[in-house]
Amino acid sequence: MFQKAEEHLTRSPYYFLTRGLNQGDTAMAGTAQPSLSSPASRLSPDVVSLTEEVYGAETPAVLDALMRPVTTYYVRCNTLKTSPEELIRGLAEKGLKVTQHPSIPEALGIRVEGPFDISPAGKEIVVDKHAAEAILQGANVYAPGITNCESIHCGDDVTVVSVFGDVLATGKSRMSSDEILRFRKGLAVSVTNRRYRAPQIRELPEYSQGLLYPQSLAAMATSRALDPQRGETILDMNCAPGGKLSHISQLMNNTGRIIGFDRNGEKIAATRRNVTALSCSNVAVSIHDSRYADVDFADLKPDRVVVDPPCSALGLRPKIYDATTKERVAALASYQKQFLKAAGRLVKPGGVVVYSVCTYTACECEGIAQYSERECGLYLTEQRPYLASKNTKDTKDTLKLCQRFHPARDEIGYFIAKFERQSDEASG
Repeated sequence: MFQKAEEHLTRSPYYFLTRGLNQGDTAMAGTAQPSLSSPASRLSPDVVSLTEEVYGAETPAVLDALMRPVTTYYVRCNTLKTSPEELIRGLAEKGLKVTQHPSIPEALGIRVEGPFDISPAGKEIVVDKHAAEAILQGANVYAPGITNCESIHCGDDVTVVSVFGDVLATGKSRMSSDEILRFRKGLAVSVTNRRYRAPQIRELPEYSQGLLYPQSLAAMATSRALDPQRGETILDMNCAPGGKLSHISQLMNNTGRIIGFDRNGEKIAATRRNVTALSCSNVAVSIHDSRYADVDFADLKPDRVVVDPPCSALGLRPKIYDATTKERVAALASYQKQFLKAAGRLVKPGGVVVYSVCTYTACECEGIAQYSERECGLYLTEQRPYLASKNTKDTKDTLKLCQRFHPARDEIGYFIAKFERQSDEASG
């Protein structure tokens, strides 16, 4: 079975990560429980180097944290439909232990338990990186994420493993191997035992009813930092899949106007479904490359703009592996600057721009903040709530206004910068 998994990996850009593994690292499930905490063999040299640039002596602790799920899984209560108190009661009736965040009342945390030992059962199914990481956060197994499997029938007991041989979960097959490989969609395995017990949020009735939305605490802090006011015009330049977009709508109580752009039509369609399910009536989304929004929508002049562009995503947990290169990060930083340049030109004088990324590299975080002040007519300003660990990387006073979430202390690597646009008088 692992010969087939190895064949899959050799066709993958991540193959180099497995070449240094010894036989014990890739042993089949059934001997020692495979470890999910091997940063040296799971992360590219560039990831390690980029982490050292920021965290120095803390790097081992940061890399170790990245390999594990968070200890608290957050959802956002949709106050357009219910109250946090009512939602907490409903979730408690289902056996979930929920806590309300003291600074963001719509942020509800659910404890993740584990790790637990898993006794392999039945035949094995190998899943890809994204499926493996989702399983560690409470998901079941869906056919598109399966890279290999033995011959199985519907109802068989199965063991789910990563391409490295990590035993992730056991469960019951809901499809045969032929159906998995032929149709490539649908629920393939219902998980019954897993290494980490996290809530299966998307299977709760409260999710389908639009009462809650899975979202990290840092992402919710971004919308709060934007501080949207009722009746304003807000632009979300990277709106898919609608998490921040719907949160902003919620904070504005469906008043004003919120416009969301994304260049991908499928993502826009998914965003529309999400904002509809969450009853956001003040939102309009459109397929558009917002790097050029200042030219194509020059008269828009929003009061506030949120920029949450594609990034290296190094701060997300957990990771099965990550092969990010420095070249990739540099290219992303150049891409991110284009959105900030457009935002600085588009937002009204004295308006607000909030930039956020789920990563921690210096060039995507402080580097972008400095560029925005230097080139985009923006200046850093105070943001509330300030939930992250203090930004100790730089001594420059203005950079201390940014929030840098620490992967080990704050459970995610995330960066938020809040700017105001210079007034016409100041720029003149």
